Amino acid sequence: MPRTPSKPPQSRIGIPSLRRILRILRVATSTLDPKVLFRGVVDAIQPIAGEDPEIFVEKYPGGYTQSLDAGLLGQAWKTRRTYLSKDVLNDLHYHSAVYTVTRSELCVPIRVDEEVMAVMNFESRRKNAFPPEDVEFFEILADQLANAVHNSMVHDRLAAPGNRASVLTNAGTAAENTLRDVVDTLKTPILKVDVGDRIAFVNRSACEILGVKNAELEGKPLADLMDAASRARWESVRGSSPAKRQEVSLTLKWRDRVLDGAWQAFPVEEERPPFPFLLKRLE
Repeated sequence: MPRTPSKPPQSRIGIPSLRRILRILRVATSTLDPKVLFRGVVDAIQPIAGEDPEIFVEKYPGGYTQSLDAGLLGQAWKTRRTYLSKDVLNDLHYHSAVYTVTRSELCVPIRVDEEVMAVMNFESRRKNAFPPEDVEFFEILADQLANAVHNSMVHDRLAAPGNRASVLTNAGTAAENTLRDVVDTLKTPILKVDVGDRIAFVNRSACEILGVKNAELEGKPLADLMDAASRARWESVRGSSPAKRQEVSLTLKWRDRVLDGAWQAFPVEEERPPFPFLLKRLE
């Protein structure tokens, strides 16, 4: 059945999922060669897709293709909308030229100016394998990949190597901004701090509680918003492994407004300290 993408993103998308989107986008914006771009994105998605790709690779011969208007992929292509089949055996649109073990399938189009440039296809051996949060994850990813695809389409028109480098730089900046744009829509209070523990951005929800505009806090040391006890607890988290999310109790105060509670700290980069963090207050 076709599904209209949900916009803006719903709050069920968590910080770990947003970090995965950003990681995939960094791969996508590291090249302007379309073939390399799509191969890199596929390799980046496979570890989080939840299925062993070899199960399906062995069923499809090398160079397998099908008509653009055939099967579930064809439905996503023609309608320019996400197509989710919870059980392909009961879906009249399902088509496969070879026998497969597929039971459910998700097809998400990548649109550039409403033209479908590619379709991401995910298959599972299980029925009902794609919950709403997975669908939303891949829709957000598709929207952001469209920018990378657009850059790869125009790079051949830029003759000078310096211009191509500029496009890559701008694409990388767009990928970095993705996390900020999506996080700003979430209802949960979220802050990002940079490697120097200065506030990089405050999402809309946190701004409303603190009674400030984002720009008012950007660049300020996080310590300016904390008392001594909170600063000590934050330093403890700051020095811990970035591979593990850490929970910390913090009281943030700005003028007469207070934003306190238990927070989870998510490293934005997979690297050793110091590293940027996202702080998300637990519900």
